Amino acid sequence: MRHRIILGLTLAAFLSSCALYSSPKNVKVQIPSKFEYKINSTNSTLSQNWWENFNDPTLNNVIKTALENNLNYKIALKNIQIAQTYVGQNQSALLPTINATYSSTRNKPSLNQNLSPLTSSNKIYNLHQAGLSASYELDVWHQIQNSVNQAKANVKLSQADANVVKLTLLSNVAQTYFQLSALDLSIENFTKQLESAREILKLNEDQYKSGLINIEPVENAKTQTENIKTVLNNLIKQKQITQNTLAYYLGKYPEDFSIKPLIKGFDSQIYAKLIPPQVPSTVLTQRPDVKEAMYNVLSYAYAQKQALANFFPVFNLTANYGYASTNLSNFIENASNVWSFGLNILAPIFNYKKNTSIYERSKLQYEQAVLNYRNTVINSFNEVDSALASYKKDNEALLSYQKNYQSAKNLYDIYKAQYEAGTVDYITYLNYRINLLTAQYNFINQNLLVREDVISIYNALGMGLSSD
Repeated sequence: MRHRIILGLTLAAFLSSCALYSSPKNVKVQIPSKFEYKINSTNSTLSQNWWENFNDPTLNNVIKTALENNLNYKIALKNIQIAQTYVGQNQSALLPTINATYSSTRNKPSLNQNLSPLTSSNKIYNLHQAGLSASYELDVWHQIQNSVNQAKANVKLSQADANVVKLTLLSNVAQTYFQLSALDLSIENFTKQLESAREILKLNEDQYKSGLINIEPVENAKTQTENIKTVLNNLIKQKQITQNTLAYYLGKYPEDFSIKPLIKGFDSQIYAKLIPPQVPSTVLTQRPDVKEAMYNVLSYAYAQKQALANFFPVFNLTANYGYASTNLSNFIENASNVWSFGLNILAPIFNYKKNTSIYERSKLQYEQAVLNYRNTVINSFNEVDSALASYKKDNEALLSYQKNYQSAKNLYDIYKAQYEAGTVDYITYLNYRINLLTAQYNFINQNLLVREDVISIYNALGMGLSSD
């Protein structure tokens, strides 16, 4: 019976040691071979620095400033450096620990105790001691090496997290920049609408005072003017808030920041040339959030191995060498040296329940990390397909808004010519001018929406990390 118990313990130790030494298994995730939505692209090659595809020098400079100054991104980069320090710290446990000591004391033995072997009387004497002590933990169960491997996985995890921050920063900065561009155009648009509405109101008031019309056109003109004024004020407020947000992304105070974004392309941009060509779905495995989740799995796998090693004894080699003498003149002579060498074995006996809880928790954390990894992969497909679907439908709507804008422009040109020819009144001309400006405003906003969709596609595909 005794031999069976010993054999069982030996077998358990052997099987556990295999788990301790082996590398963690890769988590397999089945992914679709292609995305659900397909879109047409007229460009076979696009810069990984996707913001450059918009050919906007101001945007390029804004992105450059954000990458240099954004504090959240800087914090993420510091986290990489912090994680790297743990690698060195854990690797140091693979090396012996060596300590040097020296002491010099003046002593007088008690008359009621045996005399010190270093002195032959009970007289006061000096005792000089110096030595070196070394200890080394034998990494029998690979616990230290697994801690090093976990620290290395955490470095890669921090790098992936920094890239997640970077991608989010890039998309936020670009979208905020284009929102400012659209707001500038919209403010200009509604300023013109307000001018026309005020002219219409004044003309109606003059006609009402002259008895040519009743009060209804006047009240309608007042309502129209106030509505336009309200929208204009909201646009001005939105611009200030949006500019403050962009300043924050650039690591600047709002008081010290101003920008004049380019407003080109909001009436003639062809977005098919900005869309990435069809890419395999496997590209999503390079997304930083997917990598982050993968390295998180790896980190917890190594943590689980360390928790398993807690059930086994720790082996420590210790050595001490030094000198002890009552005479400083012959302190380092061979006759004064002392030394010791030993093997210490610390076996866990009474903390089994604690180690079991630690190990069970590490297993659950690993399983949770695996679930999070699979969830991240599924979400990455959701984001890509949603971005592609949004772009497809918003771009179709953009074409409709463009047609509406063109129709409004054609009518405006007709009534402008008729007004100049004296066949229609000025109020009719101004109303068609407002209609044109309204159609232009809708076109601008839909244009912005499609630009944001394009940026979302870049972000969902993990583009923008080529400079790393």
